[in-house]
This record gives sequence, structure tokens and C-alpha cells, in this order.
Amino acid sequence: MKTTLLILVILIAALARVPAAAVGPQGGFQSFSKEGLTFHYPVAWTLADTSNAEMQRVMLNRAGASNIIMVFAQRELITSAAQLSASRAGVTMPYVESIATRLGLKEVPRTDEAQCISVGERFAVGFRMAGRLEQQPTTAEVYTIVLGQRLLHLVHIRADKDEAEGAVAWKRLIDTLQVEPPAVASPEAEKIEKIVMGGVLNGKVLRKPKPEYPDYALKARAEGTVTVELLVDEKGAVISAQAVSGHPMLHAASVEAAKRAKFTPTTLCGRPVKVSGVITYNFILR
Repeated sequence: MKTTLLILVILIAALARVPAAAVGPQGGFQSFSKEGLTFHYPVAWTLADTSNAEMQRVMLNRAGASNIIMVFAQRELITSAAQLSASRAGVTMPYVESIATRLGLKEVPRTDEAQCISVGERFAVGFRMAGRLEQQPTTAEVYTIVLGQRLLHLVHIRADKDEAEGAVAWKRLIDTLQVEPPAVASPEAEKIEKIVMGGVLNGKVLRKPKPEYPDYALKARAEGTVTVELLVDEKGAVISAQAVSGHPMLHAASVEAAKRAKFTPTTLCGRPVKVSGVITYNFILR
């Protein structure tokens, strides 16, 4: 994981060192297909495969242009909403934070600021960030999508003056991207692939029942903030809840309250979606 992130930082740093030049029209496409991952890209572009045991890592660039397009495909299959949430927290957000820092941004984009792009009949969720790299106005995009039960990161970084150079390659890759599903798919596979990041959901709550303060917790003088991880359906109802931090004696009461909460439905790309996020409860002794 750390190695992947380090490579990403190195690639971003290299962006500003590639001289810009006029590039002619695209002259056809070629295909990358390996270990279940397939996409097309322009023949004028160079592909580098730096995959390892943990992740497939493929990078595209073109001589004379600053564009860097990357596909990172996690090899471990996603089999639960909790695993997906952990992967996004441990992989996606470090990517985003690293890029935001390199671009000189004061704040990292929040998950509730996520955008989407269509990938076939599905959509990828992520962030578009604008800043400066080596004094050049630069734009970076990082999106995630689950295909074939694998978490993919789609990254496009470029100096703004080279925006047109990468547009064709980026669109072609997105339009043709495919991942071969496993021989035996998880029963929850289709549901998992439709889950998006929701961040802290407190601000989207329509109904937030107050948890009971357990007698045993009061006697033990247990207090503090409990964070509950949720999966919310397309209508804003809670599907599942799990306490992930806070005093253990306060977990059960928090989870029970969270299951009765109701949220504003989330839509993305004009479609209702399931969303994963967290809600917090504060227990204060009187």
C-alpha cells in the first residue's frame, strides 16, 4: 500500500518536468488486456505496467505532453460493504490527500463533495482537484469504482495547458474499461458495486433518535463520542450499522439508535444510490 502511494507521489512530481509540445490527432487505438483487466488507449501513448502482488498498476503517458493516466486495480476481491469502506479509507483517501498536498491545496476534498463519471452502465465516484504544480495550473482527478468485485482507482493528472491532449485517451479508457468477474461471485457483489462514499452523514439526517444511556455505562461512568459506520439504502433507510470507535459500553445503544435513523436519499449521476458513511453520538455524564 505504501509503495503504491510512493509511486503515485513520484509520478505527480514528474508531471511538471515533461515539456509541453504540439501533438497531432490520434491515429487509432490499441488494447491492454491482462489478468482480467481490459481497456483501449491511443497508439501514440506509452503504457507502463508496474503491477505487484497486491495491485495491478498501469500508467499511460505521451511524449511531449504532461498527462499521466493511471489505473490501479486491487487484486483482493471486495466481498462486503465494510471491506469496501476500509479500502476506500486506507487507499483512496491517501491518494487524494497526497495529490491535494502536491497541488498546494489548503483543504482535502470532503467525501460529500464527491463527483462521478460514467463507466459503461455504472459510474465511478471521486474528486476533481485544481491547483498548481511547479507554478503550472494543474488538474487532477481520482475516481473509484468496483468492477468484477475489484476496487479500481482511475487517475488523470495534467497541466491545464495539456487538457486537450489527454481528453481522447481518458475517454477511450473509461468507455472501454472492463474487469472480468471471479468464477464464483459473492452473493452481495451487485449490491456492493453500487455503494458510494458518503462521509459523515450527520448533516444529511432527517431523523436521528437519541440513544438510551445504559445503566451499566452510567454506573461505570462511561462517556464520550461513539462513531457508527452505516450503510444507507436508496431511500435513506439504514441497512446496517456497526460501531467503530468510542467506549465499548456505549456501542450497543449507539447501533440501536443508528438503525432507526433516516437520511436524505443520495443521488449520483441522476440515479439513487446506496451510500456508506458514519454518524456520531455524544454521551455526556451529568
